[in-house]
Amino acid sequence: MKTKTVYETKTGPQLPDYMNAEMDRVVKRWDELPQEEALRLLFVTDLHHWKGGNQLRTARAIQELTRRLPLDAVVCGGDHSLNGPLGDFMESQREIMRELSAAACPVLPLKGNHDDNSIHDFYHHPGSAGHVVFPEDSFDLYVQERQDTVTLDPEHPLGLYYFCDIPEKRVRIVVLNIIDIPYRVTEKGNLQYNGQWKYAFSDRQLNWVAHKAFDFSSKADAQNWRVVLFSHASVLQEGVFGGDHGIENDEAMWGIMKAFRNGTAYRSSREGEFGYDVEADYSQQGPGGLIASFFGHVHFDQMLLKDGIRVISTLNAYTNQDFEEAPARTEGTITETAFDLITIPVRGSEGKVYLTRFGAGEDRVTDYRLHGQENE
Repeated sequence: MKTKTVYETKTGPQLPDYMNAEMDRVVKRWDELPQEEALRLLFVTDLHHWKGGNQLRTARAIQELTRRLPLDAVVCGGDHSLNGPLGDFMESQREIMRELSAAACPVLPLKGNHDDNSIHDFYHHPGSAGHVVFPEDSFDLYVQERQDTVTLDPEHPLGLYYFCDIPEKRVRIVVLNIIDIPYRVTEKGNLQYNGQWKYAFSDRQLNWVAHKAFDFSSKADAQNWRVVLFSHASVLQEGVFGGDHGIENDEAMWGIMKAFRNGTAYRSSREGEFGYDVEADYSQQGPGGLIASFFGHVHFDQMLLKDGIRVISTLNAYTNQDFEEAPARTEGTITETAFDLITIPVRGSEGKVYLTRFGAGEDRVTDYRLHGQENE
């Protein structure tokens, strides 16, 4: 039987007035939303923090919100730090993860493309992997202290994908890793694949999602369970504003997701370096309650609908405006950060996702449809 992790909050420097005012607004808005049988999450992504930087205020605001609101979990969407020399980078990662982990609820980090720091060697030390953060180091940062809270793939724990059940809500949060690549150092001394630009779902991750993360056969009320997914980049890049590199085996992952949602079968394979062989059949289990797939990476807010699956991105917390269409950002004002509080009623027929924005940007609301509700 798993033991429950006890999360302690910290008392840091007093938050500035603009953050306290935003917190009051967010809490008031939160109180107006449906509360009964609702999943309540906080999603913060793309902090790109540097030692002692202003995103420490974001982390401390998150700590305070978890004290004031009954959140089920905080999900950290990757790209936690700015890149730089390994020692500084790791210190920055440890600093921001320490502050985020002081929240008064489970904290679920995932890996982003900047989080292996491979870009630093690529530009500053060609032919070297001396500043790379390898999967075992990322495991220590993101997963080690959460092993009693989450369910990993025991055959590939360094894959950094896992799920976390919220039994009282009958919801499973599935955390994917889009950088599940081989970390090989070549004879020249550099990485064969840089996680900065090479994205992939491994065969092991695909099969784990198909047969473990989407398996509810052990649940007496399997048909009443719901799933929300989180990945750093969108599983599929097509039609995504700001999308860059496709993910190896993305179509296979999407095929598994569709089959789970629809209660059908899926079979696919591929040869080569990123080869896979996956087969899943959900016809006996029946249609799965896949609510939505959330992501960051693109530094832009958007909502898409693909094959009946709601796909939602959240703006970067990092104080930077990457696109003219994105909100302007100014350090020392509330626009220095951005993250979402997500409220999802998981029972009944409402089928809504409410996103209450803290910081730059706007509150949002969209619908979701489970299998069979498309024509309602």
